[in-house]
Amino acid sequence: MRLRDFLAPERVVVPLHAATLQEGSDILLDRLAAAHGILDADALRTRVAEGRPEDVVAMGDRAFLVHYRTPAVGQLLVALGVAPEPLRWTGGDEAEGERSARVVLMVATPPRFAARYLQVVGAFARLLRKPELLAQLLAVTSPADLLALEAFAEHRLPEQLTVRDVMSDHPRTTQADVPLKEAAKILVRTGLGALPVVDEDRRVIGIVSEREVIRHLLSVQAFGGPDGRVAVAPVGGGKTVRDVMTRQVLCVAPEQPLAEVASLMSNKDVDRVPVVREGRLVGFLTRGDIVRKLIGS
Repeated sequence: MRLRDFLAPERVVVPLHAATLQEGSDILLDRLAAAHGILDADALRTRVAEGRPEDVVAMGDRAFLVHYRTPAVGQLLVALGVAPEPLRWTGGDEAEGERSARVVLMVATPPRFAARYLQVVGAFARLLRKPELLAQLLAVTSPADLLALEAFAEHRLPEQLTVRDVMSDHPRTTQADVPLKEAAKILVRTGLGALPVVDEDRRVIGIVSEREVIRHLLSVQAFGGPDGRVAVAPVGGGKTVRDVMTRQVLCVAPEQPLAEVASLMSNKDVDRVPVVREGRLVGFLTRGDIVRKLIGS
């Protein structure tokens, strides 16, 4: 399929007259709610009103991606708007400051269409990274002008992404007999959220994350007391990685579809998974890797 197949005149708003991302999103939502393929418009609006942090992704200063996975829609639907002036968005995080962009891409999809969703969002993101296309998009003055852009008609959806396309090769690891203090230092120094624990044959036997380290620190603090009158053991003490690591580890294969694994990670509430081939570690995949791949940042 081509990207043009996901765009319809009634779901393209040019010009998108709004000052903020919220105002622009409301206009696009009205177009989506009236589209063929909506199973429950009220449920869709309820889902949008929840305002989850992950609903909006800023693609640099190029565009905003507003996306919803909900059973309120029966098929993947796309709405696209181009504003005359940049729309403002704070993102609910004052530390990051205000973001602005003129293009708003809204996607609503049923949960079962995860693979197609990843393909469509990834394709739009790659096109929007091209300066020449972005310039053409910002120059359109009507929905007809936008739909006539050759890039949307010519661009075919890529083959289904696999874990191999996104994973980090040669991940940092640790071993079970390493002192916990050393593993904790690696986590702090590198900024990694977790380390796969491997044996001498690089077979995954566990994972140690910030969560396990914090859990250990809390247990030590509970016995040591917060007022300093009782000596508190240093991080790790005499413990090793083996003493605190999680042994039940969700592992995936490099050939698995990325959409399948992303859905699995979401359902299991897992932030990162080791990638193995014949039991041996060949990579590491995080939710951040998936997001960076899709939006190209």
